Amino acid sequence: MRLRRPSMLLLSTLLPASLVLAACGGSDSDEAKGLDAVTISGPVGEAPKLDWKSVMTAKKPVAKVLTEGDGAALKKGDVVRVEFTLADGWTHKVPFDSYAATSLSTLVTVGTDKEPQTLTDLLSLGFADQIKAGQKVGSRIAVTVGSDVAFGGYLGSQAAGLLAGLDIGNEDGLLFVADIAGIAGPEGSEEPAPGWAPKVVETDGVPTGLDFKGAPKPSGDLEVATLVKGTGPVVTKGQTILASYLGQIPGADKPFDESYSKHTGLEAVVGGKDASVVKGWSQALVGLPVGSRVLIQIPPKLGYGDKAQGEDIPANSTLYFVVDILDAADTPPKPEPAPEATPTDGAAPTDGAAPTDGATDPSAEPSTDASTEE
Repeated sequence: MRLRRPSMLLLSTLLPASLVLAACGGSDSDEAKGLDAVTISGPVGEAPKLDWKSVMTAKKPVAKVLTEGDGAALKKGDVVRVEFTLADGWTHKVPFDSYAATSLSTLVTVGTDKEPQTLTDLLSLGFADQIKAGQKVGSRIAVTVGSDVAFGGYLGSQAAGLLAGLDIGNEDGLLFVADIAGIAGPEGSEEPAPGWAPKVVETDGVPTGLDFKGAPKPSGDLEVATLVKGTGPVVTKGQTILASYLGQIPGADKPFDESYSKHTGLEAVVGGKDASVVKGWSQALVGLPVGSRVLIQIPPKLGYGDKAQGEDIPANSTLYFVVDILDAADTPPKPEPAPEATPTDGAAPTDGAAPTDGATDPSAEPSTDASTEE
């Protein structure tokens, strides 16, 4: 879901008064500027250890390379996967840590701004500009910045609500510790494509489409081809993955949807009752290791069925997807529903059961970004 960018709106107008006051209190003697307030230790690839000395203040972003990696040097336009930890310099709490079991890493394009699509994207605004050409994969970078500077352009109601939920005040100094994990893409050993698979067309190593010339007609079954076998942990049922993808149907001149050119990843739950993708995705991706690139042939019964999706996907279409599994995390449990109100006199009681007995609304249309119910 795209976050709106209003003209100007102060976070303080949308936060509880106690939180705003807390963010502005304290004495000067208890404060230190930027990295003078904290000691950061621990190896790259693990959550950092933070030893706080005092309240941290910060305004304009200041970056420091803590560890220089020995991987490839970044170029402008590279899409890199970044693991990061966000700590609040006022509370000394860690509102977000991508190394946690329920959190995902994020994608950053070197030298290019992007519109945040998720909470992780929004938080990455605090350090994304400090991921620069010439830095190396494997590096760890610390960035200090004021919350109003980091998120000042996105303090609309939706964004402010997300930040308030993390207990981030409107003038807090923030610390980001970011690890450049690698260039976004598959990581592992290449495997030969099977005979049913169309050719993946690439530009500079990035998928741009599928070439169906010489490929047989769809088999009517779910087919999964591992083009690169990843070396990461295996995706389990009900997890949330971070993926790059491209989708196309046979005979089409171009993909009906893709994320590669947008430099963003799709966060999606695969498998289980809370799956947010078509069944073919869940059945194909659960059980595969992170780092894999797969080509999937999805029959209509596991895709969009007999419902057309705009002009690009006719009814009863077989869907082909290229998917890079970039990361996986446990899906946080949904909050417990609020208790139902006690019926008042004269009101008809209800057992809460929907007339469809759990069936989804048949009028709800799945979207062509592969986001629909399992």
